[in-house]
Amino acid sequence: METMAIFPLELVLLPSETLALHIFEERYKRLMATLRSDGGEFGVVLAEQDEMHEAGCAAVLASVVEEFDDGRLNVLVEGRRRFHIVEVLAPDDPEIETLRATVSFFEDADDGSAEARDETLAAFAELMEALGLEQPQLPGGDVPLSFRLAAAVDFGAEVKQAMLESVSETERLSQLAAVATTLLPRVEAQRKLSDAIRGNGKGM
Repeated sequence: METMAIFPLELVLLPSETLALHIFEERYKRLMATLRSDGGEFGVVLAEQDEMHEAGCAAVLASVVEEFDDGRLNVLVEGRRRFHIVEVLAPDDPEIETLRATVSFFEDADDGSAEARDETLAAFAELMEALGLEQPQLPGGDVPLSFRLAAAVDFGAEVKQAMLESVSETERLSQLAAVATTLLPRVEAQRKLSDAIRGNGKGM
């Protein structure tokens, strides 16, 4: 177990995913300053209606994109390891210090079946084609395929949180295939409507 700073957000960060953040609160300015000087990880956790989920993703500061005179920052962070919160440690001064938590890291129980992988890649290719990407490039990286695909398309916080918590790559791949298949008719209909509008209504 380790203790790390926690950054609650209304979104989910997955391993290998890159996230742009605008840093303006003093406590997070201080956190970024520490990361810039000392390195290390901090935890991104989905927060909904003042409730934090127990599973999150450790992140590192990948780069500082822009720095303003008042100390605000635009940064890129990258997801690394998944964790469960064991205990939340409230700061003495919430204005200048972040939440901290004792966390326990976890990994998958399986590597994903070939059948689930093939099914998901086929569904993903269909979805990408419907979005206008006829030759989609499979996202690279060392993390499980499900995380790479989910980072490439915004499937929403609910789906991504379920994936983050799952310890089965087969389960995540099957879930992604189902979501992609469900989204496909909607995306195709939207694309046909857009094409018709660009054609001044011809073909509607």
